[in-house]
Amino acid sequence: MEAINLQWFLLMWAGAWVGVRIGLHRLFQAAGQDSWKAWVPVYSWYVWIQIVGRPWWYLMGMLIPCVNILFSFNLSLDLLRSFGRNSFKDQFLGIAFSFLYFPIWAWRDEKLNYLGPAGDKQWRKDHVPVNGGSREWADALLFAAYVAGGMRALFFDLYQIPTPSMESNLKVGDYLVVSRVKIGMRIPFTPVALPVYSAKEIFGIPAYISSIQLPYMRLPGWYTVKNNDVMVFNWPSDDDRYPIDRKDNYVKRCVGIPGDTVQMMEGQIYINHEKLPVVGMQQKRYLVMMSEPITQEFLLKYDLGDFLPARRAMDLLKAQPNLIPYNISTYPANASRIQGDPAVKVVMEDIQDDGQHEPIFPDTLATQFLKHRWDVNNWGPVYLPKRGQTITLTAENWDVLKTAINKYEGNNIVVQQRGQNADGSPKVAFVTNGGSGEELESYTFKMGYYWMIGDNRYNSLDSRFWGYVPEDHMLGKPLFTFFGLKKVIGIDELGLPLIQNNEWIYESKGIRWNKIFRAID
Repeated sequence: MEAINLQWFLLMWAGAWVGVRIGLHRLFQAAGQDSWKAWVPVYSWYVWIQIVGRPWWYLMGMLIPCVNILFSFNLSLDLLRSFGRNSFKDQFLGIAFSFLYFPIWAWRDEKLNYLGPAGDKQWRKDHVPVNGGSREWADALLFAAYVAGGMRALFFDLYQIPTPSMESNLKVGDYLVVSRVKIGMRIPFTPVALPVYSAKEIFGIPAYISSIQLPYMRLPGWYTVKNNDVMVFNWPSDDDRYPIDRKDNYVKRCVGIPGDTVQMMEGQIYINHEKLPVVGMQQKRYLVMMSEPITQEFLLKYDLGDFLPARRAMDLLKAQPNLIPYNISTYPANASRIQGDPAVKVVMEDIQDDGQHEPIFPDTLATQFLKHRWDVNNWGPVYLPKRGQTITLTAENWDVLKTAINKYEGNNIVVQQRGQNADGSPKVAFVTNGGSGEELESYTFKMGYYWMIGDNRYNSLDSRFWGYVPEDHMLGKPLFTFFGLKKVIGIDELGLPLIQNNEWIYESKGIRWNKIFRAID
């Protein structure tokens, strides 16, 4: 992806850099070094390394992305110890908020006293107080939070597949390594938060400070998202009271990128009127008639991530009362294997759709002009705007575009009907500021938009239901699965999938050895 608001990031980075250097200016001087050295990029690290007594090759560590997080922790801690700052409070603030702590400490302390090179093992043994068990644990947690939190916030993330929406390619229990920098590092919206911990709340208390939020900033990446890429993103339809980076993380296949027209006909996706190739093992929905209730052993044997009582189950039971109807999702080769099971009497593809409880995007209950009859297998076409693209607003495209324009780009444009055109179509005006501002004929988009769909088409909450994924919600690209647990859904006493608090409950049944360090299709 391209960079956005890079100037704001550089301004913030420069402010933090200057803050640290203001502190180092006095600290270097107190340690017997020329204060001007604190202001020379890279060389100041070398002088810092000399002051604390670390080996010269620490400079190499400071120059390597990701690795420098570990080295900067040690250097900051050594500097604090070299001046006798040994309390946990001082070390926490000096490491986590060095851009504020260093200048305040260095210029308020009139008696700065350099005690010696804390990077030297013997010096630490002679001069640094021995801490008790609780302090040792606190120091270890600080180190882990700083290093792991910095890595996770800026470079890489770990993601566990919680639902079967991407089966058969990604299974429930798969752990993914996700690169944040490949598509361009997105700077956290909520910079003050519990490190490593990505959830919204802990024990009902927000895990972040909502009063401190940054604008959308993204550094340049070296990879452009392509059709059929698997991507991790923040769920746009999550509760709007949460900041973007605190919304739930989803993983889906990106079938449409900015500038595409995406459509599905009879279950086949078309991009710009051409069929989108299927990647991996595309799930289909099957009707399975069994002579006995489905079991976890059956699900495990055929590697099935989900099942449901068959749609129109009552009609099927009337026709064949001795058989139990289920809907399963799997790929064709596996369906053939299931056909040979002694308990299975019928296996057939089930493509008929009776509609969904959730309305297909855009919701016709809220649309003004577009009153579609789309379903999960047949919808569109939908156009995905590009950043910087100017599009003429019409009654025909407004109901699709308004979510991006008003919700994601923060406008309040309304449509006012002004009679009819000569051809009988509605004559409309688009007015800013809730109807009291200027009229617009076109709109220039501030972001690009993507379209995400799960490989398990009949059990996936995706763009068919909530529409666009804005670029500021894009988190990263999965690189590989580094581990996988073999999980099977629980079955309750009625023979139904086990669900608690609207979440499917899975049980671990071992390790998927074939998912260890495996590339993602």
